[in-house]
Amino acid sequence: MALSRKQIAIIIGASILLTGLFLPAISLNANNLLANIAGSSNYIQADQTYGVILLLLSLIVVTLAIAKRFQWAFIGAVAALGILVFRLVTFLSDISKFNSLQSSINPDPFSPEFDGFMRMTQEITVGISLNWISWIAMFAGSIITIIALLREDEINEIK
Repeated sequence: MALSRKQIAIIIGASILLTGLFLPAISLNANNLLANIAGSSNYIQADQTYGVILLLLSLIVVTLAIAKRFQWAFIGAVAALGILVFRLVTFLSDISKFNSLQSSINPDPFSPEFDGFMRMTQEITVGISLNWISWIAMFAGSIITIIALLREDEINEIK
């Protein structure tokens, strides 16, 4: 059973999405004068429910592409892109709210509220940010898959 170029393009797009799920998606930095803690997590760790759903959708799209059920694979690919857009907007909103809350909680070290070294050791600045490479990979994989599925004819050989 030989795969067509359309099927290969769909599998490549879904594989890029799958790879993006395992790249670091979110970073956390916690700083104070005594310690500096930094770490990151991939999309599946950071957003467990939607991460598993995207993982399953990418595997389902590959399976449906191999079975030449392109209409159902298209539905799965569009659902994956919709989840990615929804979760990106949610993450950006939540991170913005958290970072603004964090900056309003921690006073300036030169303000009258700051009472010396003991207060300094208790102050922790926490920052959350997105690692864009994983998000770019996930979006690129979804878009490549959708474009390959939208093609009615077979993708022609490159000459």
